[in-house]
Amino acid sequence: MSSSTSRTSSGSKSGSSKAGGREAGSGDAPVSMVARIAVIMRVFDEPGARFRLDEVAVRTGLPRSTVHRILDQLLATGWIQRRADGYSLSAGASTTRHSLVEHPELRAVAAPVLNRLHLDTGLAVHLGVLLGTEVLVLDRVVGRSTTGLPTRVGGRIPAHATALGKAILAHQSAEDVEALYRIGISKRTPRTIGDVGTLHQECSGIRSRRGLAFENEEFVLGCSALGAAVFGSDGVVGAISIGGFVPMEKIERLGPLVVRAAAHISQRLAGVRNTTEVARPVTDGVLGRVMQTLPADGWI
Repeated sequence: MSSSTSRTSSGSKSGSSKAGGREAGSGDAPVSMVARIAVIMRVFDEPGARFRLDEVAVRTGLPRSTVHRILDQLLATGWIQRRADGYSLSAGASTTRHSLVEHPELRAVAAPVLNRLHLDTGLAVHLGVLLGTEVLVLDRVVGRSTTGLPTRVGGRIPAHATALGKAILAHQSAEDVEALYRIGISKRTPRTIGDVGTLHQECSGIRSRRGLAFENEEFVLGCSALGAAVFGSDGVVGAISIGGFVPMEKIERLGPLVVRAAAHISQRLAGVRNTTEVARPVTDGVLGRVMQTLPADGWI
């Protein structure tokens, strides 16, 4: 965002009189980019505030095109999040500690499922939410065999390089993904996705697998993981994953467990009890056929 700011500043020098006259004639509309960002952020001061683009423009008195451009920048940096019903302040606009406090229900509902997944698989289990291009780790369960992973509760990991993050990104619109990675994608390992086009293809593949995301040495060399999104009343709220220093061909057979566990958490968040399956198993074999006979919460 700093480069955008400097381009705006340099541009304003060449046309300062024109810009200044227009702003002065429009009342109290702020001139500097920093001031404009501050005005837009103040719109979301009220807890739970969510507004559409036109509503933000009206409340700030700024041109719609300016508001749209700034909101896209705030979206890319994780300060603002966008859903079908409008923009809202993301947890990334607060401290990590405050962000963790904002998800007490999700953490409470997911905790026993995470523990059971760890006991059943012996792998590291994570719960996270999307903050811009990163995932905030809300909870994790690890054992002796899964030490060495560079994750911690309250830490952040790249969304495009992890099963946890890709499971969430797969349920975002193509436009939102484009906005998030407008400034580019950084590679963590030689296997990490390095461009938006490939990320779109990856998200499409995840959707074709009923939401199961793969991570094959993309975040840490030698480490693989599986992830699936968790849904609330307003759509995707986060994701869970299992992983460790094991080959992908050995961990992928556990896909049905991850999908069912995510569905179980989603049902509990929605207050649903003893319902039929939300997502079907996505792998073949004995485990897949067994999982098909169980409701989403039957395995636990």
